[in-house]
Amino acid sequence: MEVELDLTRLAELEQLLGTELPEIVATLLGELTSALSEIDAGLGAGDLGAVALAAHAARNSALMIDARQILGYLEELETSARTGQPEAASAANQRLGASWPAVRRRLEVVAAQTG
Repeated sequence: MEVELDLTRLAELEQLLGTELPEIVATLLGELTSALSEIDAGLGAGDLGAVALAAHAARNSALMIDARQILGYLEELETSARTGQPEAASAANQRLGASWPAVRRRLEVVAAQTG
């Protein structure tokens, strides 16, 4: 399955920030990876507040590249956590976990092609 990202947004960020694309991608990957780890830790600890905060942070990063494949799961995850639905949050996290590797690979390819 082809992962769709809005590469024009990456180009706009590159111009706006005056930063090279590989560095922008590395930052986004770091932010997303960190947030996903925080989600896993929060779910493991039963801390839905932490899950909601981490999902929100991840959504902000995913919005920067219009990563629709994971945005919907992050929204579902955040909403489930905020409304106290741990089972729904865990299910959304499983779907997110299945989608994330393809998005990560696509970002890495984009960075490598321009780096």
